[in-house]
Amino acid sequence: MRRSPPPAVDDQQSGRAYRRDATTWRAFAALFAFGVLNAMLGAVLPYLREIEHVTYVTAALHQVAFAVGGMAAGLLATRTTARRRRTIVAGLTGAASAGLLLGYGGVFPLTIIAALLVSAFATTALIRLWALLADLHHVHRPVAMTEGEVAVSLAGIVTPAVVSACAATWVSWRFSFVIAFVLVIAAATAIATTRLPTPGRPPTNATPETAAAHSPRRTLVTIFAVVGLEFTLSFWAASYLHDDVGMPQTTAVAMISTLYAANLVGRLLVSRLTRKLTVTTTLHLSLATALAGMPLLLTATNAVTAGAGLAVTGIGIGGTFPLASSLHVAASSRTADQALGQTLTVAGIGQIVGPLAAGALAQTTGLRLALLVLPALTILAALGARSTPHDPTNSVREPSAPANPDGAPGTIGQGPDGTERVIEPE
Repeated sequence: MRRSPPPAVDDQQSGRAYRRDATTWRAFAALFAFGVLNAMLGAVLPYLREIEHVTYVTAALHQVAFAVGGMAAGLLATRTTARRRRTIVAGLTGAASAGLLLGYGGVFPLTIIAALLVSAFATTALIRLWALLADLHHVHRPVAMTEGEVAVSLAGIVTPAVVSACAATWVSWRFSFVIAFVLVIAAATAIATTRLPTPGRPPTNATPETAAAHSPRRTLVTIFAVVGLEFTLSFWAASYLHDDVGMPQTTAVAMISTLYAANLVGRLLVSRLTRKLTVTTTLHLSLATALAGMPLLLTATNAVTAGAGLAVTGIGIGGTFPLASSLHVAASSRTADQALGQTLTVAGIGQIVGPLAAGALAQTTGLRLALLVLPALTILAALGARSTPHDPTNSVREPSAPANPDGAPGTIGQGPDGTERVIEPE
């Protein structure tokens, strides 16, 4: 099988300009495929509850299984050095196959197992895709990772609409998993024909000041909160719009596309802002925007108000995960693969705690009050991301310092001017 030429890593790492080569575009395509699988569970949840006759809490166990699968993949990633291309292809293929079981399993035990497998395989691929972008673009990683999330958002916009369209025809909502299977396998094939760079050595950009202001523990708290925020809203939004706002089921499911469209807008804005503002400042602005939209969403009694709340909140949430992940990769002394393994492990906890807490509260208070966990998680994320005036990570804007032109072993550190630069080992 013919493979594409290796990526021009030295150009990508030059630090003089952000460039998207063929490898970057294929990584974005694979992230789009992940986004399809990621958005499927929330979109089909009302149909699963209907055919399986389960309560809110029981339905939330699908999200728990999804999170456990992601955590397992994250833990394995922190302890393995498996080849990236092979791992990405196997992960995407396994997730696509498990998706068919989720759609056609028909009974609660099978759909729970399917949710776990979809997440485990998809997250295995996701970790390596984020690490690939981080190693390709190094000092430009906030931009590259945010643009990768744009691909995930595009998939999130399309997926609920496809599920709703299939549900309105004789093929039923289940056929959307067949469509997803074809798309994901196509992305896996594209990666299989691409030569990927070897994972770089662990960066040593965590200076004493960085450790004090953005330690790995604090960045992981932020990751827990922003992932819990994102998944709680996406998981329960369709049910909230149907049960509390009073929208028809098919309309409520289709309305989730508004959320993902807003995520896309937020990520596009963040990809531009990180070229001018610090990563931490951009993250705080995103969280403030999300918080501003929540009163509209949580007090909505009609589709217009709910749609406006979803839009503003979604714009704010959109860029939070890639920004928080970028901070953690910069603060960590591990390789990008291992640091992102930590990220996805903690993200799995957020996926469990957020949606399950909201589901448990909904049993006694209803979803409207239960979704007050959203502003609570937003505030927690902001507290975890706060920094001191002397935080070197916070002082990094769109960098101009050159990286290792040969792709030889080197580490990213702080130069005298506060920008990132490659420091050759002595």
